[in-house]
Amino acid sequence: MSDQNLLSTLANGLRVLEHLVDRPMSMRELASAAALPRQTTYRIVATLIAEGWVDRDGETYRASPRMWSLAAQSFSLTDLRDALSGTVRRLADEHGESVHLAVYDRGSVVYIDKADGSHPVGSYTTLGGRAPAYCVATGKLLLAHADATTLEQVIAQGLPQHSPLTLTQPDALRLELERVRVDGYAVNRGEWRLGVGGIAVPVLSPFNEVVAALGFSGPSDRILSRLDELVLALREAVGADGFTELVRGTR
Repeated sequence: MSDQNLLSTLANGLRVLEHLVDRPMSMRELASAAALPRQTTYRIVATLIAEGWVDRDGETYRASPRMWSLAAQSFSLTDLRDALSGTVRRLADEHGESVHLAVYDRGSVVYIDKADGSHPVGSYTTLGGRAPAYCVATGKLLLAHADATTLEQVIAQGLPQHSPLTLTQPDALRLELERVRVDGYAVNRGEWRLGVGGIAVPVLSPFNEVVAALGFSGPSDRILSRLDELVLALREAVGADGFTELVRGTR
């Protein structure tokens, strides 16, 4: 097999794993999601099962515990999550809204920690879940502080509309991110899921690098009505004495 074919097989295998990490799927669903022929998908999944990366449950396939173990061991921001775990939960307890700690990855935000609020109506995400960065507060915060190339790559991939409020025009998104840089926080007014909003502030390393975003989310009307209160709470949390020492290892 040529080097080109080997690379293609590896890329297809990784694509299959990425979809199975999102949720369990049937072979038909997986082939469609990965845009691969059914027979190719079958061979890849059979190999991943044999190597212990995928489990089969009847006609459904899922990422195995081995996959999650490797992710937990190798994820470079584990120290950051551990350092802020208490802060995430304290904010949720004190203010009643869901709290997320997120990092940027290839056009998306990944939630590396979360705590649900006490309000009966909140917002629900999964640990390790993703959302389009340009649609959510944590993502807009991280994009606002990313380099210009990263932003242009996101724009070049297209800005699909997920709700009537999604910013789908590049210039509108650029203007919004400039506002985020000036204000020091980002707001989601229901751009990913209509009726679900959020706010986020940057988490800085001792070298003034934005390494993550910390934010509240919940029903957009409620979040926006508490904007000043919640922004202040987030700023006080990330500006607490000794905070930068906790994240020193994340650089």
